Amino acid sequence: MGQVGEVDDEVRRLRDEVADLRREVRELRDIEEIKQLKARYFQLVDAQRWDAWADEVLAEQVVTHHDSDELEGREVVVAAVSRALEGGQTVHHGNCPQITITGPDTAVGTWAMDDLVDLHGPDGPIVLHGFGHYVEEYVRTRDGWRIARSVLTRQRVDWVTGGPGAGDGPA
Repeated sequence: MGQVGEVDDEVRRLRDEVADLRREVRELRDIEEIKQLKARYFQLVDAQRWDAWADEVLAEQVVTHHDSDELEGREVVVAAVSRALEGGQTVHHGNCPQITITGPDTAVGTWAMDDLVDLHGPDGPIVLHGFGHYVEEYVRTRDGWRIARSVLTRQRVDWVTGGPGAGDGPA
């Protein structure tokens, strides 16, 4: 009976180990899916593909805080961002992601970012190079991970043209 008990113990240990490995693989897969989500976010904004940005990236009840404006709801966010960037060009880079899975269908993340924004203002071009962080919350939907909340904080803005101190160096 001793050998049977030892075998049963070993089988239980191996089952637990396999279950732990499955959880770890699932978490790593979820983190990679969120990284891909943020890459699509940047690419779709830069391409100004607003319908795809809304459908593929943003949760229905998304909340964003960018430059001290709070926007709530997918349609409101897309309308405001597309209007602000209309006729302009942007290049976004996100890096150094720190993503934590907080529940079966939720996660949080922080991304270092920099962007180059070239807009057509009423008094001529406005070009800035911004540096900061996105702090975000994610939710898994039936269509995959989506951004539920996004807060952009800029630590530095270099105005190239059209802004305060444009051409004078970092602002």
